[in-house]
Amino acid sequence: MRVVRALGLAILALPLVAAKARAPQAPFGDVTLTATPAQYEGKCPVRIHFFGHVGVTAHPMVFNYHYERSDGAKGQVKVVRVTNPNATWIGVHDYWQLGASGQTYHVWEKLFVNSGNTHIATDQAVADITCK
Repeated sequence: MRVVRALGLAILALPLVAAKARAPQAPFGDVTLTATPAQYEGKCPVRIHFFGHVGVTAHPMVFNYHYERSDGAKGQVKVVRVTNPNATWIGVHDYWQLGASGQTYHVWEKLFVNSGNTHIATDQAVADITCK
């Protein structure tokens, strides 16, 4: 299985809902994670985009985040500094490229977000893959 990972940040304005964090707490609003495509059948390898949405309620603030995957891999911890007083949410991204002809996969990622004593983990954002 070939894996290509890329992490990035973006401040975006479109709400997405998928794997939602349990019991969001200040300084965070909703924290979600979506896998796109969530279902795929076709030529592989395929690139799955995991998009995290971190609602922020405190300004300025600093938080860190990382991803964990169903294959046991853990992403590098990234630090985000929110200085824009108008920012209501921050987008974070991860990509996973995988798959080989004739294989099927049920994969997931979770997003972990931390600030001070507040620790949030989303539910799993799942992707089902059937390679031809």
